Amino acid sequence: MIRSAVGPFVALCHLQQGSAGVVLGQAVAAGEVVAACGNSGNSTEPHLHLQAMDHQDPTRARAVPITFDGGLPRNGTRT
Repeated sequence: MIRSAVGPFVALCHLQQGSAGVVLGQAVAAGEVVAACGNSGNSTEPHLHLQAMDHQDPTRARAVPITFDGGLPRNGTRT
């Protein structure tokens, strides 16, 4: 979970177990590697589930719209 200074909480899910490169409370910058993609859940390929929320508790949170550089990535692209 990443807490934005001016916006939502961002959850990064399905990360590779043991791959975290940051610690609780550490500030991170755009473009910084925080962990490796994994394939937990019902999946055969590594992938990332990214969700912006208005609260850090997922049971109380509501989804918040999110874009990357003002748009959404298309399949097969990276931002």
